[in-house]
Amino acid sequence: MANGLRALMLLTDGFGGRGGIAKFNHDFLRALDGCSLIQRVYALPRILPEPIHEPMPESVVYDRAAARGRLAFLLRLAAHAWRGGKMDLVICGHLHLLPAAWLVARLRGGRLVLIIHGIEAWAPSRRHLSNWLARRVDELIAVSQYSAERFTRWSKLSMDRVFILPNCVDLDQFRPQHRDANLVERYGLLSSKVILTVGRLASAERYKGFDQVIELMPQIIKRFPTLKYLIVGDGDDRRRLEEKVKALGLSGHVIFAGYVPELEKVAHYNLADVYVMPSKGEGFGIVLLEAVACGVPVVGSRVDGSREALLDGVLGHLVDPGNPVALLGVITSVLEGTKPPERIDMIKTFGVQTFRAHVEAWCRAQVTGMNQQGHNEIRFGRP
Repeated sequence: MANGLRALMLLTDGFGGRGGIAKFNHDFLRALDGCSLIQRVYALPRILPEPIHEPMPESVVYDRAAARGRLAFLLRLAAHAWRGGKMDLVICGHLHLLPAAWLVARLRGGRLVLIIHGIEAWAPSRRHLSNWLARRVDELIAVSQYSAERFTRWSKLSMDRVFILPNCVDLDQFRPQHRDANLVERYGLLSSKVILTVGRLASAERYKGFDQVIELMPQIIKRFPTLKYLIVGDGDDRRRLEEKVKALGLSGHVIFAGYVPELEKVAHYNLADVYVMPSKGEGFGIVLLEAVACGVPVVGSRVDGSREALLDGVLGHLVDPGNPVALLGVITSVLEGTKPPERIDMIKTFGVQTFRAHVEAWCRAQVTGMNQQGHNEIRFGRP
């Protein structure tokens, strides 16, 4: 008779990580910790980009030693693989980690769960073993219906095995505020309207739409001469974008803020008159929710997972990123203030409490499924 679920999670990064996947893993582990059906979660991060400054969840063992390099990760993985006792769930946080997760699941007798986010799972990867194993997972967690459909189309995994778990936003942290005077001075934004985009400036992630907004800036400036485009984020594509800005004569209108610490993110969102991300490859788009929660009008894409994050246009304006005329029209209209106010009350759909309730329901389904398959009955709650 077990005293709740025991889980092992393999992930790229979470606590101390950056970006949407790390944020999801962070929130997912905290939700598991708050779930009445969970006894213990062992989490093996592949990397640890920054020191962890927050208290760790009580039921989560976050194995920081696994993040000390590839060999360290493999050694910690081997230790968990050969440890005695059954592991109820083996959760794989990235498609590339699937072979390792599958092996551990086989050795420890656990259900294999794969989590997918966006473009990394929309088509077969270069790792043939991961592709082959994709249809052999017991369950798939996807952040959006769009990503789930793209994944199941090539993997042939049945949609019956899919659980949709959208990202969440902390509504106590992300909220409307007055413009921070220090940031206004830092970026020279006094008397300026501001377009904002937050995201990694990575050559592999050009689908986020930075180029499209930069290319429209000369036309938008004709209507708003003091307009500034604030880009928050860093990466290997920054130099190319900076050169593009110079070539277009926009150096006085486009500001590269670089990486911004988590503590400053809310203040940066509240500098904006409109948040724009005309993406083509977002699995969901947590930054869209953060902007909406701060009361900023949002322009997002209708051709990827952004549509679900914006509730089909309820939380923001949807546009085809491949249609520059339409994109220009929506941005200009929002800056002119001719669009109706955003219905930010609906952002509660993606609040932390809703997310945790979904995770609780998912855990309950795992217990039901195990009991129906003839496993030892699992008693709800921790010892």
